[in-house]
Amino acid sequence: MKVAIILKAPDFSGEVDEQYVIYADAAYKFKDKIGDKKVLGVVGDFDSLGDKPNGERIIGLNVEKDYTDGERAVRFAKECGATEVVIYGAYGGKIEHILGNIALLKVAQNVGVVAQIRDEKSVMRLIREKAKFIVKKGSIVSLIPYGGECSFINSKGLYYPLDNLTLTPADTRGISNVATEEEITLTIKNGESLIIIER
Repeated sequence: MKVAIILKAPDFSGEVDEQYVIYADAAYKFKDKIGDKKVLGVVGDFDSLGDKPNGERIIGLNVEKDYTDGERAVRFAKECGATEVVIYGAYGGKIEHILGNIALLKVAQNVGVVAQIRDEKSVMRLIREKAKFIVKKGSIVSLIPYGGECSFINSKGLYYPLDNLTLTPADTRGISNVATEEEITLTIKNGESLIIIER
């Protein structure tokens, strides 16, 4: 099952393809904008939204909590049977919230759920080992090592090849590559990388 997770950051268009939705706290204000979807639940301590929504399944959190509303939403999606989550509204807020929202890709990976962050301009995923993507030819593709060094064995379909290349957190070399084909593949020997693909 594929589930959309809606976060409260202001950078959100309201376009959601998935039929199942989980809202994180004040993101529930986007419900009318999103339209007719099956709401699996609303997660949060409701410090931002205020009142708890009526008629929805509530996954309440204490104000003093170990998880952000977004992390609990990812874990709740797994509990609901999700095999994939698409996270919306991850950008545009405070910088620490944006960084925390990007970390949700790793949270999802750790609980065995495929995840992506999507906005109007791009899709972001966390990759390791071997990954394949269908893209638009000419799209900008950026790779940023996550959690340490990332060593690539090879790549196909990119203007700047990543053959036998190690990127470190201090490198910017992986920024703004270009897709030369409609399919790109990346093989990683060690480590993990964020991949950001222009839509």
